Formats: sequence, structure tokens, C-alpha cells
Amino acid sequence: VNVAGSMTLKEVAALLWAKSAVTRLYNTYCEAVFFAFPEYRIQPPWEHALKAKKDLCGRQVREVELIQKHDRMTVLSQFLLNVGLYYALPGYYPSATDMVAPWYERALRLLGNHYVLSFGMYWMHRSLHVVPWLWDHIHSYHHWARHPLSRNTYDDHWVDNFANAVVGHCWAQILCPLDRGCFWFSHLFRILESLEKHSGVSCYFNVA
Repeated sequence: VNVAGSMTLKEVAALLWAKSAVTRLYNTYCEAVFFAFPEYRIQPPWEHALKAKKDLCGRQVREVELIQKHDRMTVLSQFLLNVGLYYALPGYYPSATDMVAPWYERALRLLGNHYVLSFGMYWMHRSLHVVPWLWDHIHSYHHWARHPLSRNTYDDHWVDNFANAVVGHCWAQILCPLDRGCFWFSHLFRILESLEKHSGVSCYFNVA
């Protein structure tokens, strides 16, 4: 089942489990900071007061139920994408046996990879805001959460999450491939960064 020139399928599974664990743990950390240090919130505490039957982020019950359905679709579509990439693009998940370049070349590749990733995600995100159909049918789901909190980070329409994965890490790895160590670092670091962007706090507690 392993693909020549790629990390083993077992390591791909370990990477996906690690990303899930880091997401859970760092989300817990971000929300602990949010609730323990209200002075660092980017919105005043009174804006989070519940005035109706909504969740803490300001979403209606119907909206939360729909987001939960898209969460399940996200899990399925992301799994199929990752398995598909493993078999369709040998070497996409870099092998442990690949030669490692000097540190400065690795650093430049990492910078280039994250530039490509950020460039693609910026323009996709901008399109989701300015193209009416994309906003109405896809990206507005994410903004049902009117108050920032790290748990909202991946609460999107499943197509939104899928497109983020494709124009983000997928294209970046194809256009500016990373070695195994940098690949692991990049994926885990981006989780921290994404959670912080949605955490509702801005202070020295932010790691990424």
C-alpha cells in the first residue's frame, strides 16, 4: 500500500492524527487565554453576552446544526483528498529517505512554500468575499459566527475547507516542495497560525 518516493501510509496517518491532536490542544489553549485574560480580547466582553438562543459565537441553533453537517462532510472530503494525493502524486508526502538540502536552502524553500500558500489562500478568500454567489452559498457560513473564537476556525461550508486545502498546502507543495521535516513543521505551524487568527485575542500568548 506504500507509494515509492513518499512517506509510508502509516506516517501519513500519523501526520493526520498529529494535526487533529494539535488542533484540539491548541484550540483549548487559545480559548483558555480568551477566557482567562479578557483584557486581551479584540472585542469587548459585553459583545459576547447571550441575548437569545444562540451559541457563544452568535450563531442561531439552525446555523449550528447546518455547520455540524458540513463538519462531517469536511472530514470525509479531506480524508479522500489526502488519500487521493498520496496515490495520485507520488512524492507529494516526502519520504524519509530523500536527501536533505543545506539549512539555508530548506529555509528558503519553506519561505517560498508559505508565500505560495498565503498568496493562493488570500486571493481565494478575497474572491469568497467579493463574488456574491460564493459569499451567499459558501463563505457566509463561516461568518455566521459573529464573535471570534478559535473553535470557529474550521467551521465552514465543506467546499470552503476543501478549496483551502487545495489552494493552500496542496499547490504550495507541488510548486515549492518541502522535505519531510519541513513538511511536518509547515502543516503543524499553519494550524497554530489559523487558530490564532480566529482566537479573538492578540497578545504575547500567541505562539505563531
